[in-house]
Amino acid sequence: MTVQPDYVKTYNDFWKDIVENPDGTLNHDQLMRELADYRMVMEQVSLVYDEITGGRISKPNTMAGAVLGVANERIEGIVADALAEQSGEAL
Repeated sequence: MTVQPDYVKTYNDFWKDIVENPDGTLNHDQLMRELADYRMVMEQVSLVYDEITGGRISKPNTMAGAVLGVANERIEGIVADALAEQSGEAL
């Protein structure tokens, strides 16, 4: 049994039925539509990552765990600063 690389498995499991015609040929129109949607998603994800991480992460292929970790650190800092300010301890 030949082990397929991850990208081949992803294509076969997800993209194949979307971008291929029933005869196995490539549906260029559908491929172009999917790629246009994918570009829009990447652009939007970059904006969200940048905003929630305070500008520290903006690459759309960054793993969610890294983005969430930075976002949570940022939130904890904001909360700590607000609590310190509220209690009169702010510098």
